[in-house]
Formats: sequence, C-alpha cells, structure tokens
Amino acid sequence: MSYTYTYNLYSSDQLGLTKSYHIQTDLPPHKFRAIMMEFRRGGEKDPNVFVKYMSEQFQDSFHLFEYDDVVQYDADQENSAILANLLDQHDQTI
Repeated sequence: MSYTYTYNLYSSDQLGLTKSYHIQTDLPPHKFRAIMMEFRRGGEKDPNVFVKYMSEQFQDSFHLFEYDDVVQYDADQENSAILANLLDQHDQTI
C-alpha cells in the first residue's frame, strides 16, 4: 500500500511570500525533510532548484499542483484532518 503525502513549500523575501509550491509525492516526511536539509546544508536557498531536482529524481511520484482558491485549500486541509480523526476513531472501535 502506497501513501501520497502533500507538502507546501514557500519562498519569501523577508516576511512576504513570493512563491508557493504545493507538492504531492509518495516520499514520507522524514525522507522529504532529509533531502531538503541536504539542499540547505549545500547552501542552496532557491526553492525552484529544489523543486526541479525533486521532479527530476522522483519523476513517477513527484507532482506540483495549484489551488486556485486559498479558501478551498484550507477547506481541503480541514476535511482531511476530520477524515483522519474519523478513521482513527473507527480503527480504535474495531
């Protein structure tokens, strides 16, 4: 069974957001963070380079997607959290 994870990557100038990336991949959080940390250790600060690398290295599972409406994105996140809680409750009753 394969899981799909969603990550949000933001670039910013000081405190203003300049670009956001919404990423879906089957890489678990610990592996995704490890790769990102290696990029940071190497001195790379441009998230575009990171996204390009990831899309080349993990072609089968790395997908960028856009949310046209921030409100819809927030609703989807909330719905995902609610579903996860319901599934946990269901698993505990079995």
